[in-house]
Amino acid sequence: MKHLILFILVTTYFRLHEACEKNRVLLHNELGPGRILEFHCYSLHNDLGVKNLNFNAPPYVIEFHDDVIIRTAWICLLRQGVNKEYSYQVEVYRAGYNFIPKCGEIRVWTAKLDGIYFSRSLDTPPVLALRWNKA
Repeated sequence: MKHLILFILVTTYFRLHEACEKNRVLLHNELGPGRILEFHCYSLHNDLGVKNLNFNAPPYVIEFHDDVIIRTAWICLLRQGVNKEYSYQVEVYRAGYNFIPKCGEIRVWTAKLDGIYFSRSLDTPPVLALRWNKA
């Protein structure tokens, strides 16, 4: 009986996981011409390394499924400025507390000179969420 319950749980998880649209975090650079956004994003299971995003380049997209057992979280260290003197470490995504994974969630983060803007939708303009820290 224990094996049957385990089989049902595992089968249900994989079916939900396969049908679930991936969540996305989008990073935009609107700092201005010639200004580069440096970022280092990671989660418990993935480290994307340090990357650069040019001004007005297509957004950098992180796609993933929520982990059912461990609460999914993505953190990004964003840096900008001539000597990368402006920075902010941002939790760009955190899953909810439930055991049912979220599907198709979107988080939009936009770097501008006055701060970091945020939106949960591609259709909603981002609003100022954070001011840059200066080193």
